[in-house]
Amino acid sequence: MGHLWTRLFRHRDVRILLLGLDCAGKTTILYKLKLDELVTTIPTIGFNVETIQYRDINFTAWDIGSRDKIRPLFRHYYKGTDAVVFVIDSHDRERLDELNYDVIKPAVAADELSNAVFLFLANKIDLENTMTVDEISDKLGLKNLRHPWNIMPVSAVKGDGLYTALDWLACKLGSAQARKALATPMPPPEVATPEGTETLEHGMDYCSRAYSAIKCLFLRTNHTEGGRESP
Repeated sequence: MGHLWTRLFRHRDVRILLLGLDCAGKTTILYKLKLDELVTTIPTIGFNVETIQYRDINFTAWDIGSRDKIRPLFRHYYKGTDAVVFVIDSHDRERLDELNYDVIKPAVAADELSNAVFLFLANKIDLENTMTVDEISDKLGLKNLRHPWNIMPVSAVKGDGLYTALDWLACKLGSAQARKALATPMPPPEVATPEGTETLEHGMDYCSRAYSAIKCLFLRTNHTEGGRESP
């Protein structure tokens, strides 16, 4: 009984890295998911590490400081990583090449991450004049990746899209609960009945009901007249 209880309620432990350029929103996303609130942050020096329990998975998330002098040290955190979450400032077009060459390409080429899942978060969609996910994907050449990957729009400040992205990541990392949540179809939208239309039990409106009543009356009258005896 004890082993069955453990199998039913244990959580899988996974390790994820949050990578990106400085000021992309990595730390804001980390604590939005951890505390479900907006935390004022400063550029990370070193790293932040937090455990986030979501559905049937325990995420150990490493938020690595990403100033230019620290980026060559990213490779020391690759070993044992199940997934890499790249946080992209979708409002910063000028630094997209810098992100690609300093952060993404070294991770793609790393043997330690050959089996890792890659999730790209296009952050700051709450701002105006941001890049679309298709634009970012094309400029970074994501369609050529051999890793399992996805790119999703999010807002670290408002929380928009974060849990949808977390569900996708959890599903890819073996979460049965996330897989079930993603497979559950959304309920069909309710269709509003036009004002002034009487809806009946079988979906028949008032005009259809009136037409049927007149038709029945007409058939009954013909039947009666056809069955009368001649005087």
